[in-house]
Amino acid sequence: MFTTIAAFAGVALLATLIPGPDTAVVIKNSMGRGRRAALATAAGCSTGQVGWGIASIAGIAALLATSVIAFTVLKWIGAIYLCYIGVRSLISALRSGQTQAEQDVAAPASVASSYRDGLFTNALNPKTALFMSALLPQFTGPGEPWWTPGVLVAVTAVVSFSCMAAYALVFAKLGDVLRRPAVRRTVDGAMGGVLVSFGVGLAFSQA
Repeated sequence: MFTTIAAFAGVALLATLIPGPDTAVVIKNSMGRGRRAALATAAGCSTGQVGWGIASIAGIAALLATSVIAFTVLKWIGAIYLCYIGVRSLISALRSGQTQAEQDVAAPASVASSYRDGLFTNALNPKTALFMSALLPQFTGPGEPWWTPGVLVAVTAVVSFSCMAAYALVFAKLGDVLRRPAVRRTVDGAMGGVLVSFGVGLAFSQA
């Protein structure tokens, strides 16, 4: 059992380290909103990962691999959402930077919205569902205990949050150092463009 968990954790870690929409939204919120919002975004991404893990155990996620309609609908919703938060970031880049006092006032609201950013970015990505539904069966053979899938989903959540939280803390620190409005606008513009590109890529991806 320990060998199975260790092997699964290794695969999950490698998958998490590959840059994707989750990474982009965590970095964006880290540098633009601060540490608390960044960690909330990471928690949102991990929550989405758990949701898809549970859906995979129940066999729901596998439907995306066999239903062209379900996959297409979800990927377009996910693409639109990525483009939405990307365009929102681009618009923010065109505006004047907030003062520190204004950022402090906005901080409580940003934590909740940052969690939603992470949650929706992950939960609306059908590629996450396909990955989980393909990966879990490889580690849940007939000889494994019945509770193995649940443990592996928990491992996925821990690995995902640990990696995303590390990104969050590092880039939030950079955001503290690079607090000048001109730098903030540059970061917002760059990450907004990255998120829009991920959205367009997801829209035209195949199952």
